[in-house]
Amino acid sequence: MVQHRLFMKNDIRTGWCRTTPLWGRGLSMQLTGADDRLHDCRARTVLEAIMWHGYSKQSDAYRATEKFYHLSKEDRKAVIKFTESI
Repeated sequence: MVQHRLFMKNDIRTGWCRTTPLWGRGLSMQLTGADDRLHDCRARTVLEAIMWHGYSKQSDAYRATEKFYHLSKEDRKAVIKFTESI
């Protein structure tokens, strides 16, 4: 696991976040009824979680978020579907 900085608004962790494993996240809604995402559960969907990573140009994940944004609609849906399936 690695740590990265997101520089999100109202970030109580001074910008640093631990990358948590994604495996098992696809079962979250079925098992707990919650689909909260991101290190502090502020994202309600996978799409929101991805886009929060690009909140600031200083974010370590800004370029990846930008690349996701420029994917075709079908490719973005495929990334989200894959993430929800693991």
